[in-house]
Parts: sequence; C-alpha cells; structure tokens
Amino acid sequence: MASLHDMLHTMTERMASDLHITAGTPPQIRIDGQLHPLDQPPLSPSDSKQLIYSVLTDAQKHRFEEESDLDFSFGIKGLSRFRGNVFIQKGSVAAAIRTVPFEIKGF
Repeated sequence: MASLHDMLHTMTERMASDLHITAGTPPQIRIDGQLHPLDQPPLSPSDSKQLIYSVLTDAQKHRFEEESDLDFSFGIKGLSRFRGNVFIQKGSVAAAIRTVPFEIKGF
C-alpha cells in the first residue's frame, strides 16, 4: 500500500481535484469530474483508517472519534495545501481530500 503522501503526490501530478479514501475500494482521484482508481489494491477498513490518521493530529483524531466527522486542512511543503473531510462510511473511516493550490489564480 502506498503512503498517503505518495497518493497526494500522484493526485497533484495528474492535476486531480480530489482524493477519495474508502474501505473496500482502491483509493480514487477525481479528474475533470470523473473518478479514477489508483493502481492500488482495495483498502481494508484498517488501511483506510491508517492512511487518514497519518495526517491528523492527536486532537483531530480525538475530535473525530467523538463526533464521527471532521473537517481539517494541512499542507505539504513544495507540493500543495489540502482540505479534507473525514467521516464514517459503511462502518469504516473514509475521507475526501481536496487540493488547494498555494497560489490562487485570478480571473
């Protein structure tokens, strides 16, 4: 299984808007509105939780475990900023992570 950092790198290289992490399916990226599975095996519930928790602080993990939903953001230097939503889907931890460019383009 690739790391979340590797998946986010692939996401930005392929100019995808979102990364979807859900147990039972391979990680998927959204390009021009269409979902495309990454070349990864389907994620187990443990895999999806491990990937998502790898970018959360202890406080964020605690809040998610209390509320079963969490909006958060983080950045990876030299790559991009990201905004995410963690939630429970079919009894497992899942997430949608969107890239937010460092530079916002004007009109």
